[in-house]
Amino acid sequence: MKPTLLLVAGLIGLAVPMVGLAQPTITTQPKSQSVSLGAKVTFTVRASGTSPFGYQWLYNNAAISNATAISLVLTNTESANAGAYTAVVTDAQGLSATSQSANLTVDSTFTKITVADPVNEAREFWGCDWIDFDNDGFADLYVTTRNLNSATRNYLYRNNRNGSFTKVITGIIATDTGTSREATWGDFDNDGFPDVVVGRQPGVVFYRNNGDRTFIKIANPFSGTAGVRSFGPECADYDRDGFLDLFVPNQDGNSLLYRNKGDGTFDRIAGQPIASDQAGGTASWADYDNDGWPDLFATGDLNRLWRNAANGRFDRIRTGPVVTQAAVNWARGSWGDYNNDGLLDLFASAGGHLAAETNALYLNSANGFTAITTGAIVTEARPFHGSAWGDYDNDGFLDLFVVNIAESGNNFLYHNNGDGTFEKVVEGSLVNESGFSMGRAWGDYDNDGFLDLFVANGGIDGQIKNFLYRNNGNGNSWMKVRCVGTVSNRSAIGAKVRVRATIGGKIFWQLREISGGSGLIAHFGLANATNIEALRIEWPSGIVQEFHNVPPKQFLTFTEPARLQTLRAGTLRIQSWKGMAFEVQASTDLDQWSPLTTATNLTGTLEFTDPDAANSLRRFYRTVLR
Repeated sequence: MKPTLLLVAGLIGLAVPMVGLAQPTITTQPKSQSVSLGAKVTFTVRASGTSPFGYQWLYNNAAISNATAISLVLTNTESANAGAYTAVVTDAQGLSATSQSANLTVDSTFTKITVADPVNEAREFWGCDWIDFDNDGFADLYVTTRNLNSATRNYLYRNNRNGSFTKVITGIIATDTGTSREATWGDFDNDGFPDVVVGRQPGVVFYRNNGDRTFIKIANPFSGTAGVRSFGPECADYDRDGFLDLFVPNQDGNSLLYRNKGDGTFDRIAGQPIASDQAGGTASWADYDNDGWPDLFATGDLNRLWRNAANGRFDRIRTGPVVTQAAVNWARGSWGDYNNDGLLDLFASAGGHLAAETNALYLNSANGFTAITTGAIVTEARPFHGSAWGDYDNDGFLDLFVVNIAESGNNFLYHNNGDGTFEKVVEGSLVNESGFSMGRAWGDYDNDGFLDLFVANGGIDGQIKNFLYRNNGNGNSWMKVRCVGTVSNRSAIGAKVRVRATIGGKIFWQLREISGGSGLIAHFGLANATNIEALRIEWPSGIVQEFHNVPPKQFLTFTEPARLQTLRAGTLRIQSWKGMAFEVQASTDLDQWSPLTTATNLTGTLEFTDPDAANSLRRFYRTVLR
């Protein structure tokens, strides 16, 4: 028998030709991979030849115990798993072949969460937002879904404050059905709890937060939206009256602008270009010219930039690369001050119709925008869909995450080098996984001061599980700021938060503008800073607060002070939200303050007369919340 012949030949050292025998041929080699901590890794090898085959996997040339299947699966990957993996395939004749080496790198920046409510189910997910809807101090998660062929619902996950989430399964926000795109969160009725408007196909839906972890669906608050196909309504207080308004871009016709009347109803604004122009389905508000009034960027084949004229009207900007650079489809815009000069820059992602296109980065120079033309961030062509700015390593400079809607296309993370350039990150699961990714949102869900990342998948074609990456942090400092408006809208959308700190021996300011897409939180990376020399809040009302020598590594909430106006000597008009209780204090030197009275503002505006005003040559006043 041939096996006997081979054995004897081996014993006596004869070189006997093995006529008709051939080693198995490796037809599928295991592939090198780069993943994050916690990820699941699978190596597979296939061979042709005389079956059945036996398999033995090796790690750094040492046999792995019980690793004798066609695939080697590593779950909850650790740093110690990094290295070289090979497989020895043995056929029925005892002949073997060794695969090529597959290298595994494990990036420790993030941990991929593989078992949790937000990542357990596969759906056609579209948009996502971190939002603390119940005001318990921890970011919850809202995810929208799209399924044109059957009824579908959106998902709200409540943060359990221990790193896990519970899916909300009761109430209208969890059971209402309809094809959804993206959502915008903000406190439209100024009751202290964020509400949400969802872009549907067609129409928009408004869910008002009841403040007890439930919502009520408001019927038809926005007239004329029944047939609108909007991928992303966006809210802002464009007239700065203290109530959030709404812009609804329309891919199939005229866009819509609604002014919040402050009584639970909205007026549709007509008769001006911004409300009669067709947008590509998405829009984003930002005060790009720093005049205190929110401006609007809307996408399309040619993008639109509308400057707020501060009189209830908008001027369309028709010159400059932001509005003249063409694409088959601009998907979405994201605002962020990536060079820390105090001006919001703009990133526009392209390729929303599955066409491979290059993105655009526009640097705001106060005198206009300059298109950045070099670097992978603007030269790689893919079917991109959207982006999100966030300083994930807390080094003081905003980084950028960009999603890819191709089935086999990975997402992209660009690290800010701090000199106006970006480096493409190539290691870790964030940039080596694909899933028809659509939604993307940075948010610190575990309150450790480092931004985590959620990615919504499957929205364009197929039911796919979402991605959740927990940031493992480093030694860098940070600051998180929540703003509560009293004269401005309660969510403080439009507020600019600036911090000045010494980082790496250099003093500079950073800027964050509160928006519905920021989770209503301003997050700052501070690197090696040990002190925040100045923290400045520029409220939409025009009120400015500045605090000095603030220790880092804190999550602070700042409440806007009431607005004080002098009507006549010693008589003040005090404006704030209804029900706000405060103490009125007076001073003659801005150092020592004395209480005058306590008051509760029942109507929104009240008057107070200081009985001792005539006894002082000068008198200063302030209010302090009770």
